Amino acid sequence: DKRTHTHAQVHTHTRTLEIMATPAPSDAKVEPEKKMTKAKQRAAADAFADRMNSTPATCDEAEVFRKVDDTFKETNDDKILALSAEKDVPANCREVLECWCILHGVPVNLEEALSLAKDPEDFRLVGQSTLNYLKPEEHATITEKVSPLDSKEIEADTSFKSAGLVASMLDWLKAGLALNQWAKEMQAKGDAA
Repeated sequence: DKRTHTHAQVHTHTRTLEIMATPAPSDAKVEPEKKMTKAKQRAAADAFADRMNSTPATCDEAEVFRKVDDTFKETNDDKILALSAEKDVPANCREVLECWCILHGVPVNLEEALSLAKDPEDFRLVGQSTLNYLKPEEHATITEKVSPLDSKEIEADTSFKSAGLVASMLDWLKAGLALNQWAKEMQAKGDAA
């Protein structure tokens, strides 16, 4: 299950950051690992993401991704929760929401996507590494779904209350795919050298 895999990775990075930040006295007893609260997990994940986002990349794709990632991550909980209550979702927005299901490793359907929005923290728990762990066919499906879509067109739909959020998600997907493609091209050039 991709969702478990992704959260396990965040948990591993979180534990690594905690371990690195906490020196153990030489006479300390080793206690069993305690489950972190969601708030601590989120804080550690954000710290890790901030460290990764500070990686010096000079390509346009990286700059665009940083901007749309920041915009998406700043979405307030109320907007995400409102999405979970939407009834009449336009077809172009369904495509974006189905892609979010793929990122979270849940069945690809509108009901699952709207259910994801009931937990805003988890809903926002996506990053460039999420795209790196996709199977090639999942990557291709997301690319096929989002390529013809336009975030400005989605955002202009005043009949759909969550249009702005879905437009932000589309921008995130497109920028993430572009950066992912750039990274693969750079890796291929490095491997060829």
